[in-house]
Amino acid sequence: MALDFPSAPTDGQIYDRYVWNNTLGVWSLLSDTTVFGLASNTPTGSYTSGADYKYVSFTSDGTLTVTRGGFFDFLLIGGGGAGGGGVVAGGGGGAGAMLYAENAFLPAGALDVVVGLGGAAGPYNPSYDAGRDGHNGEASALGNYFAPGGAGGPASDYWESSNGVVGQPGRNGGSGSGASGWVNGFTVNAGGLGITGLGNNGGTADNRGGGGGGGAGAIGGTAAASTGGAGGDGLANSITGSAVTYAGGAGGGATTTAGAGGSGGGGAGGAGGSANGTSGTANTGGGGGGSSTDGTAGGAGGSGIVIVRWRA
Repeated sequence: MALDFPSAPTDGQIYDRYVWNNTLGVWSLLSDTTVFGLASNTPTGSYTSGADYKYVSFTSDGTLTVTRGGFFDFLLIGGGGAGGGGVVAGGGGGAGAMLYAENAFLPAGALDVVVGLGGAAGPYNPSYDAGRDGHNGEASALGNYFAPGGAGGPASDYWESSNGVVGQPGRNGGSGSGASGWVNGFTVNAGGLGITGLGNNGGTADNRGGGGGGGAGAIGGTAAASTGGAGGDGLANSITGSAVTYAGGAGGGATTTAGAGGSGGGGAGGAGGSANGTSGTANTGGGGGGSSTDGTAGGAGGSGIVIVRWRA
């Protein structure tokens, strides 16, 4: 029985097991790997690994010019979340979401590329004797595909009536942030939630220790007394021909021992009386570290990246 194909298909339209290629003017099987896309952007690099590839890396907003609609591979990393500013121990920022796709159809034409900025750091607020929450990272996008930013780490707040410090739960994002530390018996808070398949959850806080932010490859570490949780590790990807690790979570701040940043650009937390959190590495989507005590600020989140690969 013959298929009743649409009479006026649009580029990339899928019907049954076929996709319409406007440039070639044909319906092709989705599994037919001969329908590879082409782009006119100047390649960032090229290599051979079973086939000849070219790729372009976007470290800031731009445009992908697709000259032939077809199948591409791409990697999107959202901006990392910033660390929380401390009264005691800010939570580590979560990594930006990591979205990798192979043989994804992109239509011919100009596609907008957005590279998510890392979240702004959470400063200390002397007017209220309180920290400030780190800001969430921004999403990265390629056409209709996007990777959300990581969650900003929460701050701790001074509770004067009981001479204690109230910790805050982690925030949700591409990867969740760690919870902020507490003092004098206040409730232990859990880390924020990451997006399944794109990131991981943040870590739980403890007395004077902030939880680590989640990374693309692992959940954020749980804090111990006066010790920050480590940031969750990121994931390695070889879209450029060499393995590079992206989207590491940040370490939580603490009064004694800071949490280490996760592999893939996660910043370390601050420890002691004057240590700010370390910022996430640019163009990795790494989270910013949580700060330590009064007067310190969390680290900023690392910006994201967009990489697109096609067959030469």
